[in-house]
Amino acid sequence: MESDSETHSTCNNNFDARKYLEVYYGVDPKTQQVDVESKFVLGFLHDVFASGRVAGDSLIEIGAGPVLYHIVSASERFNTIYLTDYCEESLHEIDKCLQGENDAFDWTPYLKYVCNLEGNRSTPKDKMETMKKNIKLMKCDVTMANPLQPNTVPQADCVIVAGCLICACKTPNDFQNALNNISSLVKPGGYLIIVDYLGASYYLIGQTKLNLLSLDETIVKQNVKAAGFCIEEFEVGNNFGIPHEIFNCKEVFCLLARK
Repeated sequence: MESDSETHSTCNNNFDARKYLEVYYGVDPKTQQVDVESKFVLGFLHDVFASGRVAGDSLIEIGAGPVLYHIVSASERFNTIYLTDYCEESLHEIDKCLQGENDAFDWTPYLKYVCNLEGNRSTPKDKMETMKKNIKLMKCDVTMANPLQPNTVPQADCVIVAGCLICACKTPNDFQNALNNISSLVKPGGYLIIVDYLGASYYLIGQTKLNLLSLDETIVKQNVKAAGFCIEEFEVGNNFGIPHEIFNCKEVFCLLARK
């Protein structure tokens, strides 16, 4: 089993953030169509934030990686959004998007999809401009009692954890400890959103194989409740276009819980 320091070393040395984006979020240049899994996740997030019940002063995404799209529907619902990750390279990829650099990853197809869900009352350019104003980047480590250490911020109205925990945790006990740490960032009455995978044990970035913690629905629900949350929604999707040999995922789940 890898120690925490070995896990962090793997992140820094083996995780190619740009290749990860190209493999898992690249779209067909001709069709520009968003994949089925992303439609499922973005649809869930749209419904949650469009309801108006999950909103407030601040939102934190823990372990965002180089991915920008989980907070698109939330961008107009919060005054400040903290995007955090352990890997500096991932934060750099997000920063390139926010700075409008020429070699930044193009999230336009995903922004268009969210705009369409919202009835096209705004454009992808509008969405990006809003996010540029609201987003702050920060390091995080879910193994710490304060995952944002050495920084501190007021407890948030909502915390999102997407595709992070099965990467950062090696055992179910690690998973519970990470959820307890994340819970400390959520204000009483605030919300936790988790987007992650069930039954997955590895994924590939090029020739690099990265191991994952395999979870089932029961473990997820038990640990979320033990961390002090009441689960309000739990949805599962299982229609993927990614080859099994690249990512042996069985199902993706989206969870909404209140503290």
